[in-house]
Amino acid sequence: MAFKLVSCDGGGIRGYLTCLILQSLQEETRFLDRADGFAGTSTGGLIAVSLADGRSQGKDMSSLLDDLLTVYRDDAEMIFRENDRTLAGKVFDQILKRCGWSGGPGITAAQFSADGLLETGERLVGDRTIGSISKDLVLAVTTVCLHLSERVGWAPFTLTNHNTGTGPWLDMHTVKLVDIAMATSAAPTYFPPHRITAGGVDYGYFADGGMFANNPVLNGINVAIAAKRAESLEDIEAVSIGTGQQPIEVSESTFKRPEDWGMLKWFGVTSDMPTGALLDLGLTTSAENQYWIAHLVLKERLARLNPPLSKVVGLATVEPESFTLMEEAFQTCKESAQWAHTVTMLKNW
Repeated sequence: MAFKLVSCDGGGIRGYLTCLILQSLQEETRFLDRADGFAGTSTGGLIAVSLADGRSQGKDMSSLLDDLLTVYRDDAEMIFRENDRTLAGKVFDQILKRCGWSGGPGITAAQFSADGLLETGERLVGDRTIGSISKDLVLAVTTVCLHLSERVGWAPFTLTNHNTGTGPWLDMHTVKLVDIAMATSAAPTYFPPHRITAGGVDYGYFADGGMFANNPVLNGINVAIAAKRAESLEDIEAVSIGTGQQPIEVSESTFKRPEDWGMLKWFGVTSDMPTGALLDLGLTTSAENQYWIAHLVLKERLARLNPPLSKVVGLATVEPESFTLMEEAFQTCKESAQWAHTVTMLKNW
């Protein structure tokens, strides 16, 4: 019997689109009740943690998705709560806002406080730990770690509830699930790095897993095989849910002098690039790279849903129009051939 993996990309507020897709697929196929593993990055990590916790706690998955949609739709302003700045930082930020720069990324400090994200995570998963996730399930959440005692700099990690034979340091069964969600969601310049301490162990500082795997499907596959839940690639089927393909909104004149492309242009201060374009470039290419590699090895056993957005929806955009754009992208997705293929595969899970 195939190991059945659900993978959720990163994308900030666009996790709302991921949840719309998951909710509709659940209504048609009840696939979340039969999935064997959940992989997630950043906002997708929060979703994956919630789904794995929900299954372990015997929750109704449709109701859980309703709760997640409410979080994205109604609590976005609380999650993206502006960070306190020094006086000099506040003055500089006001100058940037007058130039049209707002909503991240932060220049003098992290744009947002992590307090709202923490409150949201605690409402979803309480104080339960990664050890509370059923061993019948695989949870795989990507992040990058700076472990001060190791002196090796930032390193990629996949946080999981299984022993994958990589040593006792990665035994994180006492770590709270909310810490896992905070670690994978700590997008550089948007949120501060998140420090994890549990069971007398200081695991170090963590940042957003989208820095290396914004689409975590390969990480989920890796953990499933390492934990001996799947014997080989041939034993795995996966559905990968994106957060929407962003349109290119850059004028041709912007590229007339490529040698002028320093930080200010990449971050949209002296160009018409969207703010945060450099980070978005890394997240988008990381996600698509992971998909194409996974598609080459899984072929028709991998279904990918990542509908196009008609306008750019920023990572931390909370305007009503952004939710309308995501809802429109979701409706387009439901009418696609990829949707029909995905539903057919999931009905056989």
